[in-house]
Amino acid sequence: MAWRTASMLLLVALAVVAAAARADAGGNYGASKFRITGTVLCQDCTKNWNAYAYNAKPVNGSTVAVTCLDKHTGRTVFYGKDATDEKGVFNVEVPYQVNSCQLDPSECLVRLVASGDTGCAVLTNFNGGRSGEKPSRPYRSCPGEVVYRAGPYYSTLPQCDVDDDDKSCS
Repeated sequence: MAWRTASMLLLVALAVVAAAARADAGGNYGASKFRITGTVLCQDCTKNWNAYAYNAKPVNGSTVAVTCLDKHTGRTVFYGKDATDEKGVFNVEVPYQVNSCQLDPSECLVRLVASGDTGCAVLTNFNGGRSGEKPSRPYRSCPGEVVYRAGPYYSTLPQCDVDDDDKSCS
Protein backbone atom coordinates (compact mmCIF):
# COMPACT_ATOMS: atom_id res chain seq x y z
CA MET A 1 0.00 0.00 0.00
CA ALA A 2 2.86 2.36 0.80
CA TRP A 3 4.38 1.80 -2.64
CA ARG A 4 1.07 2.87 -4.25
CA THR A 5 1.08 6.10 -2.26
CA ALA A 6 4.71 6.72 -3.19
CA SER A 7 3.95 5.99 -6.86
CA MET A 8 1.02 8.40 -6.82
CA LEU A 9 3.14 11.12 -5.21
CA LEU A 10 5.83 10.55 -7.84
CA LEU A 11 3.27 10.86 -10.65
CA VAL A 12 1.88 14.06 -9.16
CA ALA A 13 5.39 15.48 -8.81
CA LEU A 14 6.19 14.62 -12.44
CA ALA A 15 2.95 16.27 -13.58
CA VAL A 16 3.79 19.44 -11.65
CA VAL A 17 7.31 19.53 -13.14
CA ALA A 18 5.92 18.98 -16.65
CA ALA A 19 3.33 21.74 -16.17
CA ALA A 20 6.00 24.13 -14.90
CA ALA A 21 8.23 23.36 -17.87
CA ARG A 22 5.31 23.93 -20.23
CA ALA A 23 4.47 27.26 -18.58
CA ASP A 24 8.11 28.31 -18.80
CA ALA A 25 8.09 27.57 -22.55
CA GLY A 26 5.35 30.22 -22.90
CA GLY A 27 3.36 28.25 -25.45
CA ASN A 28 6.30 28.10 -27.85
CA TYR A 29 6.60 24.31 -27.51
CA GLY A 30 10.25 24.56 -26.56
CA ALA A 31 11.17 26.36 -29.79
CA SER A 32 13.73 29.16 -29.73
CA LYS A 33 12.18 30.77 -32.82
CA PHE A 34 8.97 30.74 -34.82
CA ARG A 35 8.47 30.85 -38.56
CA ILE A 36 6.02 32.85 -40.64
CA THR A 37 5.24 31.47 -44.07
CA GLY A 38 2.85 32.28 -46.91
CA THR A 39 2.61 33.03 -50.63
CA VAL A 40 2.66 36.00 -52.98
CA LEU A 41 0.56 35.74 -56.15
CA CYS A 42 -0.21 37.89 -59.18
CA GLN A 43 -3.85 38.47 -60.14
CA ASP A 44 -4.60 39.56 -63.70
CA CYS A 45 -7.88 41.52 -63.85
CA THR A 46 -7.82 41.48 -67.67
CA LYS A 47 -8.77 37.77 -67.62
CA ASN A 48 -12.27 36.39 -67.10
CA TRP A 49 -13.58 36.26 -63.54
CA ASN A 50 -12.70 32.60 -62.89
CA ALA A 51 -9.14 33.10 -64.11
CA TYR A 52 -8.83 36.28 -62.07
CA ALA A 53 -10.24 34.76 -58.89
CA TYR A 54 -8.78 31.26 -59.02
CA ASN A 55 -5.71 31.24 -61.27
CA ALA A 56 -3.37 33.74 -59.68
CA LYS A 57 0.22 32.97 -60.57
CA PRO A 58 3.09 32.73 -58.03
CA VAL A 59 5.50 35.67 -58.05
CA ASN A 60 9.15 34.70 -57.66
CA GLY A 61 11.47 37.22 -55.99
CA SER A 62 8.83 39.22 -54.08
CA THR A 63 9.91 40.61 -50.73
CA VAL A 64 7.90 40.04 -47.56
CA ALA A 65 9.02 41.64 -44.27
CA VAL A 66 8.27 40.93 -40.62
CA THR A 67 8.60 43.70 -38.04
CA CYS A 68 8.21 42.86 -34.34
CA LEU A 69 7.71 45.49 -31.66
CA ASP A 70 8.42 45.49 -27.94
CA LYS A 71 4.92 45.47 -26.43
CA HIS A 72 6.04 47.73 -23.57
CA THR A 73 7.90 50.46 -25.47
CA GLY A 74 6.51 50.06 -29.00
CA ARG A 75 10.03 50.08 -30.44
CA THR A 76 11.14 47.80 -33.24
CA VAL A 77 13.01 44.84 -31.77
CA PHE A 78 13.23 42.59 -34.84
CA TYR A 79 13.09 43.16 -38.59
CA GLY A 80 13.48 40.30 -41.03
CA LYS A 81 12.59 39.69 -44.65
CA ASP A 82 12.60 36.96 -47.25
CA ALA A 83 12.26 36.72 -51.02
CA THR A 84 9.72 34.30 -52.43
CA ASP A 85 10.81 31.21 -54.33
CA GLU A 86 9.54 30.02 -57.73
CA LYS A 87 6.29 28.87 -56.08
CA GLY A 88 5.76 32.32 -54.52
CA VAL A 89 6.47 30.99 -51.01
CA PHE A 90 8.26 33.00 -48.32
CA ASN A 91 9.62 31.90 -44.93
CA VAL A 92 10.80 34.33 -42.26
CA GLU A 93 12.32 32.97 -39.05
CA VAL A 94 11.86 35.12 -35.94
CA PRO A 95 13.55 34.45 -32.58
CA TYR A 96 11.31 34.37 -29.52
CA GLN A 97 13.90 36.42 -27.66
CA VAL A 98 16.06 39.32 -28.87
CA ASN A 99 18.55 40.55 -26.27
CA SER A 100 16.40 40.66 -23.12
CA CYS A 101 13.13 41.26 -24.95
CA GLN A 102 10.64 38.38 -25.24
CA LEU A 103 8.81 38.59 -28.60
CA ASP A 104 5.14 37.82 -28.98
CA PRO A 105 4.08 36.77 -32.52
CA SER A 106 0.88 38.81 -32.14
CA GLU A 107 3.07 41.93 -31.80
CA CYS A 108 4.68 41.31 -35.20
CA LEU A 109 3.50 42.78 -38.51
CA VAL A 110 3.86 40.81 -41.75
CA ARG A 111 3.58 42.77 -44.99
CA LEU A 112 4.33 42.62 -48.69
CA VAL A 113 7.18 45.05 -49.47
CA ALA A 114 7.84 44.53 -53.19
CA SER A 115 6.74 42.36 -56.09
CA GLY A 116 9.30 40.31 -57.94
CA ASP A 117 7.48 40.81 -61.25
CA THR A 118 7.82 44.28 -62.80
CA GLY A 119 4.74 43.65 -64.95
CA CYS A 120 2.66 42.74 -61.91
CA ALA A 121 4.07 45.20 -59.39
CA VAL A 122 1.05 47.00 -57.91
CA LEU A 123 0.74 45.76 -54.33
CA THR A 124 -2.81 45.12 -53.15
CA ASN A 125 -4.04 45.22 -49.58
CA PHE A 126 -5.82 41.87 -49.82
CA ASN A 127 -5.22 40.03 -46.51
CA GLY A 128 -3.40 43.13 -45.28
CA GLY A 129 -0.57 42.67 -47.78
CA ARG A 130 0.28 46.35 -48.09
CA SER A 131 -0.72 47.57 -44.61
CA GLY A 132 0.35 44.40 -42.79
CA GLU A 133 -1.27 41.64 -40.78
CA LYS A 134 -0.49 40.21 -37.37
CA PRO A 135 -0.14 36.44 -36.94
CA SER A 136 -2.95 35.29 -34.67
CA ARG A 137 -2.54 31.57 -34.03
CA PRO A 138 -0.07 28.90 -35.06
CA TYR A 139 -0.72 26.97 -38.24
CA ARG A 140 1.51 24.16 -37.02
CA SER A 141 3.04 23.60 -33.59
CA CYS A 142 4.98 20.67 -32.30
CA PRO A 143 7.97 20.28 -30.00
CA GLY A 144 10.74 22.56 -31.25
CA GLU A 145 8.72 24.15 -34.07
CA VAL A 146 5.98 26.77 -34.31
CA VAL A 147 4.76 27.99 -37.72
CA TYR A 148 2.33 30.82 -38.47
CA ARG A 149 0.70 31.46 -41.85
CA ALA A 150 0.23 34.86 -43.44
CA GLY A 151 -1.46 35.92 -46.67
CA PRO A 152 -1.77 34.97 -49.39
CA TYR A 153 -0.68 38.38 -50.59
CA TYR A 154 -1.39 39.67 -54.09
CA SER A 155 0.09 42.07 -56.57
CA THR A 156 -1.66 43.06 -59.76
CA LEU A 157 -1.17 44.75 -63.13
CA PRO A 158 -1.03 48.57 -63.40
CA GLN A 159 -4.27 48.68 -65.44
CA CYS A 160 -6.04 46.84 -62.58
CA ASP A 161 -5.06 49.46 -59.99
CA VAL A 162 -7.95 51.64 -58.81
CA ASP A 163 -6.85 54.59 -56.68
CA ASP A 164 -10.04 55.23 -54.77
CA ASP A 165 -13.28 53.42 -55.57
CA ASP A 166 -15.31 55.86 -53.45
CA LYS A 167 -14.45 58.86 -55.65
CA SER A 168 -14.92 57.16 -59.03
CA CYS A 169 -18.74 57.33 -59.04
CA SER A 170 -19.44 60.69 -57.45
